[in-house]
Amino acid sequence: MDQARVITHQHSDGCDDAAWLCLVLTIMIMAPLQLSDPFTWSIPGLLPPLGFALLLGALATFYLQIRTNAKIFAMVTALQLMLLFSAAGASLSYMIAARAGPLWDARLAGWDRAMGLDWLVWMRWLDSHPLLATPLNLAYRTLIPQMIVLILILGLCGRLAALRTTIQAAMIAGLAIILLSGLMPAVAAYVHYGLHPADYPHLRPAAAFVHMADITGLRDGSLRLLSLDHMEGIITFPSYHGALAVIFCWGFSRATIMTARYGGMMVATLTLIATPVDGAHYFSDVIAGAVIAGLSLCVASRTIHIRVRPRIHMKVQVSVAQSA
Repeated sequence: MDQARVITHQHSDGCDDAAWLCLVLTIMIMAPLQLSDPFTWSIPGLLPPLGFALLLGALATFYLQIRTNAKIFAMVTALQLMLLFSAAGASLSYMIAARAGPLWDARLAGWDRAMGLDWLVWMRWLDSHPLLATPLNLAYRTLIPQMIVLILILGLCGRLAALRTTIQAAMIAGLAIILLSGLMPAVAAYVHYGLHPADYPHLRPAAAFVHMADITGLRDGSLRLLSLDHMEGIITFPSYHGALAVIFCWGFSRATIMTARYGGMMVATLTLIATPVDGAHYFSDVIAGAVIAGLSLCVASRTIHIRVRPRIHMKVQVSVAQSA
């Protein structure tokens, strides 16, 4: 492969610089919030993710500087970025929820009704059809495995531009959703409708009430110790689960392995369908999350070509040349 083809190939693969900038922006937003109303982090909960992130960083450096391999470098960096963003994003969501105003549940439920969508009817219908409810529940609970499998598949297939677009879209959508959640806080459907497990005996929703202790503590000021290994998903509107399901479906559609492509798209689609009941989300949450996902994919498809570290990318060009 001549030098011109190497450069063209590398440009088409994109880079991770914008994703790192998104992570930095997330941390920068946390800084003034921390100064005005401090939180503390549990050290035992902080060490495992940070330690794993450092290990992934060391691996990325190894496959960039020593044994250059563009595919492994992209996969390891994607895992590192999502791990760090998950930690920073979860912390930011808690800090914002502590400052959130009046709850929006009545309005969100009203938006559903205005669209002709009835959450209670859908929940009860699924409860009466456990053969469908069970695979939906399983799909909803596999979001993190979906992400890991997607990163590995796109990396091994050499679809590095699609991999970077997926990761950057997930981060852009996550930051947007976290910020919006502070403007429109809600406690989600099961709590809003005053339901109890006896009202849905055949369902095992993943996120019916598990978030309520943290939301209550954040809003009344009693929760100021954050433990990354015990943090719950406290965002109702927009739905990040819904956004990630759309983004992952797009990512799987770019896989070159047929079984991985259609199998992954099917699981991601089931996750999206499961989100209202298993995630306790209003339909408006899921729709808003899907719209943000689409916009984030459009933005990410362009931002993967933003470069602020030219020396690092020259190293990756060598890897591409060697693999030709």
